[in-house]
Amino acid sequence: MAQSANITSIEALRLLKAAIVTFEDEVQAAIVALEMEARRPVEWVEHDRKQYWPKQVRKASDEVSEARLALQRCELTISGEDNRSCYDERKALLKAKKRLEKCEEKVRAVRQWSPKIRKEVEEFEVQTAKLKQFLESDFVQAPAALGRMADALDRYIQSGGGSAASQPESP
Repeated sequence: MAQSANITSIEALRLLKAAIVTFEDEVQAAIVALEMEARRPVEWVEHDRKQYWPKQVRKASDEVSEARLALQRCELTISGEDNRSCYDERKALLKAKKRLEKCEEKVRAVRQWSPKIRKEVEEFEVQTAKLKQFLESDFVQAPAALGRMADALDRYIQSGGGSAASQPESP
């Protein structure tokens, strides 16, 4: 049983093939850019913040020590008749302690988030590897198949099999 195909444009197949090749190139470039972007937060957490917050803890600890000394000096200089309460020194010590607590909390957060962010990035890289594998194996077959289809249709039309389909119908 002979079947006929209603092909209106072989050129559309060739354009689709070119579009798929362009798409593949753009996806490959996007994957590379995404992988680079995914590494940035890992570097930031595991290197920059891992070094920054311990330094800030040391600095805040020094500030607490200085504030304690200032409060002790103030309390030693107060006499019975002196109604100075060392309010500013107490306030400075409280502020320094709060800063130290904040810095210590950030150190704990960096320790907590470092393995989590690494795990998430590794999962992302697994998914992008699967996409790359698809693009490099299965997706490569699509443009080749479209090219073969277009060539086969060209041969079919040239052999005279598509003469009725290639002629526009008269009203």
